[in-house]
Amino acid sequence: MAQSLNCLLVQQPYASLIVFGHKRWEFRSYEVKRRGTIGIAASPSSVLSTRDPELNKVSQVLPRGAVLGTAELVNCFYAIGRDLEKYTQQTVRVSLHGKDVVTLGAPIGEPEADVSEAIKNPNWSSFVWEFENIKPLEAPIPIVKSSMSTWVRIDLNSR
Repeated sequence: MAQSLNCLLVQQPYASLIVFGHKRWEFRSYEVKRRGTIGIAASPSSVLSTRDPELNKVSQVLPRGAVLGTAELVNCFYAIGRDLEKYTQQTVRVSLHGKDVVTLGAPIGEPEADVSEAIKNPNWSSFVWEFENIKPLEAPIPIVKSSMSTWVRIDLNSR
């Protein structure tokens, strides 16, 4: 019986921030009903630009086009900018694949300037996909993205 894993495609640097446990919330424009174990895959597409020049520089060397870890998708809820304020008190130095950067602490795990901008914007809102039990893989598993979907499926038996 073939075993497969649904993997969420996330652009870098956010895929690595999730996999290393610093970003437990993924912000998306739509709600998700799926729960349970998923893969976190770094999208093969270009990296996202943040308001943090150091993180942008590091992002260029982070792995892309591979599953980097697994997580339990445990919740999805709607948030507005003001909801993020209580999670912005602490910044942390994190290591992503051997490169050090500074982000807000978990659960947000994104650059402080980006989150501050969202908080100031009265029109900012998002669905928050919440992860727990995040585990990086020992070695990334390459993916083939065949559509514009947010998800890819990998066959675990062929690994």
